[in-house]
Amino acid sequence: MQAIKQYTEVINGSIHVNLPESFTAKRVELIILAADDNNTETGNFQRFLLDSPEMTDEEYQAIAEKREHLNQWK
Repeated sequence: MQAIKQYTEVINGSIHVNLPESFTAKRVELIILAADDNNTETGNFQRFLLDSPEMTDEEYQAIAEKREHLNQWK
């Protein structure tokens, strides 16, 4: 599968994409996503992490103790 990823400006509601000569597909699928900082996958993942509940020190210690116990199993 050939794939091209590029960023381009939207001008008057239109975009223009130049394909390289080596791109030989006769039919393509376009997926258009906003590239603003607030809409990128990275931004969404960071927002997910910031909105996630935090673990207390006690919860972390309990998990660490259980992990240590399980690591002793052969």
